[in-house]
Amino acid sequence: MSVPERRSVSEHASDFGPLLTELRMARGWSQAKLAARSGLDPSSVSRFEAGTRAPERETVIAFADAMALPVIERERLLAAAGFRSEAWDDPLIAELVEVLADPMLPPEAAADLRALLRIAVQHGRRAAGRGPGTPPKHPNPPALDTGVRLESPAR
Repeated sequence: MSVPERRSVSEHASDFGPLLTELRMARGWSQAKLAARSGLDPSSVSRFEAGTRAPERETVIAFADAMALPVIERERLLAAAGFRSEAWDDPLIAELVEVLADPMLPPEAAADLRALLRIAVQHGRRAAGRGPGTPPKHPNPPALDTGVRLESPAR
């Protein structure tokens, strides 16, 4: 696995610190409580929020886990810190995005794939006991590998 590209501390400060503060305060937590639940020193949380320190990927994940962030919020926090989405770690997701972005994919085929995706999402939500728009019960669901691989048609 390659090392993710990083931005400068000042670029992280403008995005990550305010978002971390917003997420922490939405839970009514102090910096000390977030630090304790994340396994960090309270002064570290203060520096991250102030933008004087850029987090490592593992630190962002520790914050997300501590706050039990839903997947979308977790991804926002990772992106604000300059890291790519964890969804890209699933080869099936990456392959699906590649297929859907292929300019050679006929519009009808793209529409069919999107219809299948909607069905898959509905099925997954039902299987997990959730309705549409309901946040996940687990803050960091494991990657799903169905064994099914989408193949591009021969050209």
